[in-house]
Amino acid sequence: MSGRLEKFEEPLKTDLEELLGRFQRTASVRYEEFSTIWKDMDFGEIFHGIKNLKEKNDFSRMALNAATTYLLPPYPFQIRVGGVYILYGLYHSQSAFPKQKIRLALKDWEDVQAFTQDAMGSKHYDVVYILHKLLGAKAFHFTAMPVPLVFLRDKKQRGETNTEVFAKPASRPQQLVTTEMLEEVANINQYYKELKESVVIQHPESSLNLVRQNLVPKLFNSVRSFRTWQKIHMINEASKQPSRLNLEEPSTSSNFNPRQESSKRADLLASIKARSYGQVVEVAKSRRHRQAELCSAAEAGPHEDRRVGQEPGVKPMAVARHRYRFTNSLRYRTLRRLYENGGIPEEFLKCTKLWKLSQADGEDTPERVVKRFTW
Repeated sequence: MSGRLEKFEEPLKTDLEELLGRFQRTASVRYEEFSTIWKDMDFGEIFHGIKNLKEKNDFSRMALNAATTYLLPPYPFQIRVGGVYILYGLYHSQSAFPKQKIRLALKDWEDVQAFTQDAMGSKHYDVVYILHKLLGAKAFHFTAMPVPLVFLRDKKQRGETNTEVFAKPASRPQQLVTTEMLEEVANINQYYKELKESVVIQHPESSLNLVRQNLVPKLFNSVRSFRTWQKIHMINEASKQPSRLNLEEPSTSSNFNPRQESSKRADLLASIKARSYGQVVEVAKSRRHRQAELCSAAEAGPHEDRRVGQEPGVKPMAVARHRYRFTNSLRYRTLRRLYENGGIPEEFLKCTKLWKLSQADGEDTPERVVKRFTW
């Protein structure tokens, strides 16, 4: 993405949050309600004003990626429905050519399928219809990772952000305090009270009173008051204008361990490398005299010997600095093979200068005078 479009990333998220906030206040998942809000905000005109084709493609890709986050957990069902409708509207209103697709990782596709089953079970057929329309138009681009992986990326890392207003309300107390649980607590409390009364009768001087009176009604009233406060709080938050919502960075969480994340990534890359070196590519017919050999991932590391054509035991020659690999001549390789078989002595492997053949021992050879051309 070009630097000129990076400044539009935060305003785009603000507009998406405002659109979802209005849709959430309707307390409905119908496409008719969403379409009314979409037309009222003229949201399809965010692609207007960009003339460069490359910038159109970049901005469309950025908008689709920003809207895809609302389709996935941990957002509630209504916000995820709004994410589906936003993706449908952005995909068909973009001005890029060819149309940019919605990038979706394979691990997230399972969540989308579960979401579709929930919508089908709740008889929200308009949501299922929109999803099938996107699949029919081949709007999804299924990938291995949610974001493209680039080697040595020199950009600031942005973590996924979850909006607190759109998060699911806490329902753990309501799930824990059920009718069966209250009946069980009432029985245990009654049994404990009877035991205490028997102890007090046997020992009148005892003044211990560890039985809490009206335990079950107090517990039930606490849960009901919490639920009432939660509804009032949600209504107050929804009435506010979502001009700027508080975002929470998951990277600042106390449970985040960068060493653990890096070790997981290193193990994943090591397994991929081991699988790639575990297969031998079939050699072409024209190169059957050079059979491929299977080597481990450790042997193909940065310390791999790149001297091709040199036999073991021979003093290595200097590696050429150009990109072409140095290969010994056919004559040298033939002589080397004969020397290993014992056919010729080692002196034949050394270079011999022809002009020394006629030189007597101890005789000095005059230097050759090279005449250079002068202009």
